[in-house]
Amino acid sequence: MDVEHTSKRFNRTEESLLKQMKGSRLLTIDAVLAAPPDNSWNTVRLHFAGFDVDVNNRLHEIVVDELGSLEEFGLLSIAKATKDTLDIPEVGTDTTVFKINEVVNGVSVINDIAEVYGDGTLVAKLEYPQAIALRAESGFIMLDKEVWFSEMIVIKRGKSIDELLYDESVNWEDDLEEDPTTHFKFRTEIQPL
Repeated sequence: MDVEHTSKRFNRTEESLLKQMKGSRLLTIDAVLAAPPDNSWNTVRLHFAGFDVDVNNRLHEIVVDELGSLEEFGLLSIAKATKDTLDIPEVGTDTTVFKINEVVNGVSVINDIAEVYGDGTLVAKLEYPQAIALRAESGFIMLDKEVWFSEMIVIKRGKSIDELLYDESVNWEDDLEEDPTTHFKFRTEIQPL
């Protein structure tokens, strides 16, 4: 039996935009507040010296097993900013601006990889970005969706990726004691660009 493989990793264009961030000065991050007061957004805009990039998180249905079952996932995407204002129609234009003014020395994508087992056999594999970590002069800036089904982006600052990454996807796993042959396995991959 063929394994159903669904890869929603960033494409080459998105990776190129992320790589462009390395060595660039991040001036500010704009975010439209979607879920006060916990600092969660659907879209954030990163203003660099000379270019702007939007990071979006939107719900999409993706195939999660060999039977073609669909599940709604929050999927991160990266795009060049195309409008003067950051706008999400359902919440309006209340924008929060984070002043950064630091050079980005490194960019990493944190990918979740979920393996689906049926009757003890690998039947499906899902791959999708969980977070983007920018290594700046004073530490890391992370844009993290935190949960596989979330359409929110949480902006965090800290000294390491491990300290900042909050991934609830592991709780999607089935109870191995209940049925050891049909279950999910999760792992996280840090992909430096």
